[in-house]
Amino acid sequence: MSRPVPGPPPHRWLGRRGNAHAYAADPVAYTARLHHDFGPVSGLVHGDGRQVFVFGAEHNRAVLTDGDRFHTVLEYAIPARIRRVRRGIGLLNMNGPAHRAARHTVTPSFRPQAMGRHAEVIARIAAEEVDSWIPGQAFDLTASMRRLTLRIACRCFFGVDIARDAESVGHLVQQMLALRYFASSIRYFPFDLPGTPYRRLLTVIRRLDDALASIVDARRTAGDPPDLLQSLLDNRDEHGKGLSDDQLVGHLTTLLVAGHETSSSTLSWALILLSLHRSDLDEALADVEHRTPEECAGSAVLDRTLKETLRLLPPGPNTSRIAVAPAVLGGHEIPAGCQVVTSKYVTHRDPARFPEPLRFRPERWATADPGRYEYLPYGAGPHVCIGAAFADLEMKIVLGTILRRHVLVPVPGSPISREVGLLMSPKGPVPVMAHPRTAAPQRHDPVDGDLNEMVDLYGDERWRLGW
Repeated sequence: MSRPVPGPPPHRWLGRRGNAHAYAADPVAYTARLHHDFGPVSGLVHGDGRQVFVFGAEHNRAVLTDGDRFHTVLEYAIPARIRRVRRGIGLLNMNGPAHRAARHTVTPSFRPQAMGRHAEVIARIAAEEVDSWIPGQAFDLTASMRRLTLRIACRCFFGVDIARDAESVGHLVQQMLALRYFASSIRYFPFDLPGTPYRRLLTVIRRLDDALASIVDARRTAGDPPDLLQSLLDNRDEHGKGLSDDQLVGHLTTLLVAGHETSSSTLSWALILLSLHRSDLDEALADVEHRTPEECAGSAVLDRTLKETLRLLPPGPNTSRIAVAPAVLGGHEIPAGCQVVTSKYVTHRDPARFPEPLRFRPERWATADPGRYEYLPYGAGPHVCIGAAFADLEMKIVLGTILRRHVLVPVPGSPISREVGLLMSPKGPVPVMAHPRTAAPQRHDPVDGDLNEMVDLYGDERWRLGW
């Protein structure tokens, strides 16, 4: 007989809705508390089968690999009106045979051996961004990394440089991402009325899709250098059929919006963590000193730094699926229609797999060899991130380019906290100053903000959000 799912009681005044609001307000803290209080399986509310959280490698494997039983939530979360105005949908929004067919067609463009051609472009754009920094003058790290990774994505994906094209798709992506601050209004007031965030979202979606469709149409007739779009245009399935214009628009939108945010978040966190851990920073500085930016892609030190950053602060801390058929997880019956949430954030803090789990210790990756469901920064199963190889290449080259010239130091008194929207990133602005490598401060002031809850910066583990 199935046991009732454990979990917290309903909110005293708002009932289950109060719990849902608490989770939406801070998914990281709420999820960590559920794991600490209730173990490997917990409901949003005790006994409620509508939303269940499962923790640990075995549950990650069960949920993330069974794409026929557990569908990606995004397909269900997109309002019908938005689905109607979209030209196409990307891999993140697809399930079942349609997803498998699309993935099979798209995958050749993202194989690691196909990524090397982007290295020179990434290095050049990174150098141009670093050139804009004035030593000793504060700038917003999060804004800089978002601008940089969006430029890289637009240039490598379809040959558009947003620094030179004020009306480019890059600016439309920025407008779309800016609307994340109105997510609650869009979710709870999805009415196409003048002046509403929902109307603005519909407008920018149409404009972005139209802009991408124009690029695809022009490329079909003219051809161009071998960027990602050209590779996607050249791909064929087993029947010799290529992707339609609408399919290409859907895939490109997903890659632009999700892809560059993942890289910008990770780069921001990595630079912050290095600035607060001098010995790790010194090792990275020494490693890149005699490398070209492109050679930084092969740096084991940068690889360990980024792996540890992704372990502690994964851009997508939680991953949700919808059960389309009944299942049993941890002895608990999961009904069809239940939203099942797995947590990279909790999984990556298992002390049995990662000793001193709250410490930033890049050196652990010299010997650490976790299983694919114990460490999964890019997800797992049929929806594993298709752009992981590109992201790894991009982040190592960008990080190496920065460290070859500068050390970034947070401005004293500026809190560093998380912001969880589409992804988890530092809550901007994060003011930092760029110092020449040879003139960087040897000590840093303590930082405020909930970064202290997520990472044991000072060796005392008083903050326990890693429970």
